[in-house]
Amino acid sequence: MRTLGDGRIENRLQALVTLVTRNPKRNNSGGINLHVHTNESYSLFRSPTEAVWYAYSSGVEYFGINDHYTIDGHPEFRDACRIADLKPAFSIEAVAMDPVSCRANRRYNDPNNPGRCYLIGKGVTRNLNRNGENERLLLRMRNAIQRRNVEIVERLNSYAEKKGYSINITYEDVRRLTPRGNATERHVVQAFCEKLDSLSEEESMRLEIYSAVIGRDLSVETLNDPAALLTTVRAGLVKTGGACYVEEDSEAFTSIESLVGMYLEYGAIPSYPFMGGPVTEEEEDLDRLFKRVVSYGIYAFDVVEFRTPLDKAREIVTFAQERGFPVFIGTEHNTKRVDPIIGEIAKDSVLYGYLKRSAEFVIGHQVLSTLCDYGYVTEEGLPHIENLREGFALFSEVGAMDLTPERIEEIEMMDMTDRKKTLGIQ
Repeated sequence: MRTLGDGRIENRLQALVTLVTRNPKRNNSGGINLHVHTNESYSLFRSPTEAVWYAYSSGVEYFGINDHYTIDGHPEFRDACRIADLKPAFSIEAVAMDPVSCRANRRYNDPNNPGRCYLIGKGVTRNLNRNGENERLLLRMRNAIQRRNVEIVERLNSYAEKKGYSINITYEDVRRLTPRGNATERHVVQAFCEKLDSLSEEESMRLEIYSAVIGRDLSVETLNDPAALLTTVRAGLVKTGGACYVEEDSEAFTSIESLVGMYLEYGAIPSYPFMGGPVTEEEEDLDRLFKRVVSYGIYAFDVVEFRTPLDKAREIVTFAQERGFPVFIGTEHNTKRVDPIIGEIAKDSVLYGYLKRSAEFVIGHQVLSTLCDYGYVTEEGLPHIENLREGFALFSEVGAMDLTPERIEEIEMMDMTDRKKTLGIQ
């Protein structure tokens, strides 16, 4: 529906009200997805509201936004989830660099770049201090990414010209694909493909153009599949080894310790998202990985559908459950590919119970952080409750409570002692 992806936020939310009213939810099916991107970074979804409608229509009950380098979509996502009666989780994702693993040529959760480590701040409850150290760090990382994008645009223009196609992408062509200018490498490739598409309306000519540009024959099926086309062009031209590849600026990364510190200022739980498949050098020994992430102050795992085999997911969840680590499941949806929003891992009868309790856990963290200033981890980065299993149980129980907006207002009227007593904090 066009109104969910375009126009003012108020119009999108009103469109969602209309859709939900016309399509009442018969029951809470308990679907879980705590890791989706929106157009605030890069996604199939044109807005946080559209993502919520897609989730609502698919039987999702626990839903989480997880954009790269920004929380700008959180307010709209919160309002949309309230309209659709979904239980929301709020997160952010960025990339750190481990120089030791990089020098040893060992990979974490980036299959092509040793040392690079995606990390998630799960359950964001506040913004960064204005003009503080972490806000400046985040801006520095984002600016470095944008400088690289500008250089990729220049190389794509030059490369296309050498191939006989004058397309002249401007960086404004890239920025207009985003609501607030938080452009990614994928946005650059999308702008490039849109320029190539504009050269001809004939399928045969477009097929010839793309085949010439990527240096090999392209199938009609790939040409007419936007997600597959973007992936093919990106892999062929701008990824490592491609003609238009630009090495990442070192300022685009920070240390794992610094990124964990940023997430703590967000009031979030640092979480390690598994690569899952293929199994990387740093992920093959789960006990070793567990000890390493805990040493950094990381106290949760994310598992991603469609890239993690079910048997591997079961291994990870069993391992985490024994140690009191929550495991958050999600689909990413950070391409234009139309995938189900609930995958086989989230529906697996063996895993579902713990994944649901983990979803309740992050909601409990958000509730206790907001109402009692008692998040799962302290500002110093240690769990409030030393026994991880006991902490998991407490925060899951709070997240499972039926806390309506009216009940939350009642609790907000209490003093801090009564709030904590009401929510089970001794």
